[in-house]
Amino acid sequence: MAVVIKQALLKHEIDKITEFLMRFDLKYDRDITETLFIEEADEVIATISRTGHIIKALAVHEDYRGENIAGILLTEMLMSMRAEDIYYYQVYTKTAYAPIFSSMSFRLLAKTDQVAILESGESHIDEKIGLLRRSIENHFSINLNEHDLGAIVVNCNPMTKGHYQLIVDSAKHHAYFIVLVVEEDQSAFTFAERFFLVEKALQDYPNIVVLPSTNYIVSQLTFPSYFLKNLDEAEREHAKLDAIIFRDYFLPGLHISKRYIGTETEAVMVAYNQILIDTMKDQMVQRERYTYEDQVISASRVRALLHEGHMTEAKALIPDVIQEAFVEIVRRSHVFGR
Repeated sequence: MAVVIKQALLKHEIDKITEFLMRFDLKYDRDITETLFIEEADEVIATISRTGHIIKALAVHEDYRGENIAGILLTEMLMSMRAEDIYYYQVYTKTAYAPIFSSMSFRLLAKTDQVAILESGESHIDEKIGLLRRSIENHFSINLNEHDLGAIVVNCNPMTKGHYQLIVDSAKHHAYFIVLVVEEDQSAFTFAERFFLVEKALQDYPNIVVLPSTNYIVSQLTFPSYFLKNLDEAEREHAKLDAIIFRDYFLPGLHISKRYIGTETEAVMVAYNQILIDTMKDQMVQRERYTYEDQVISASRVRALLHEGHMTEAKALIPDVIQEAFVEIVRRSHVFGR
């Protein structure tokens, strides 16, 4: 068949594609930046989308499989990305489509029975972990192969006394401890602000190093529902991939013997914690959340207080050593109406 690839620009085209994707239990995400599709008799028979460098939502009608339509769409999408000087690609796709990407030099990072993550291009996960490894070794002046480290992944939006106590108490069990701050900028406080506050709060602890998480942990690729705050079966598969990547790459690559988490109250995070525990088993340690004046300390509580204009109450939930810096960041922020 003669293939004509179109770019979806109009609302009715996107609506048709959205309906087509639903047949394959796929969503048309709100943050999609480009969509290509093929029609036959005015009906969508294949489509592929991307959000920046992340390729997603590939689907081909059952009657047209075996005709390399998926490969043709992928080739066209890669050409479009290169025209924008994008030379690193990540893929979130149905596991059934993973071989198509593998045949075009994509490397499989992780998969479940349902979904898979792959990457290709100028960088890859081993390089990123290698950079983290060198940062840790240089910071502590150690050979990582000779030590087992503790680790925690935090968003800290913003850092609270709860985060602080969880990190400090967990670090007591290890000679060296890594704090990985979520790098994805999808929070009220920017990554730069969150990283600064965490690093400043922990600067007096010689066995703790604070590092960026990379885009392989809690990112728009691995676990977008962390930021969306909802969790259906598709999002659970996403969360499993996030956990598998940490287990298969970060634990061995950084000689991490234990990863720590705090108990959660939000449904998404409760489910995510359980997925982490099920995936990493005895290498996961869950600790009770800390309280202040008999209330659980949470970043969401701090943000709510800020939105209500209660700076004094919000500040009380922030570690003493960074309270002044926290206040200054909030005063500069447009998010909280200051």
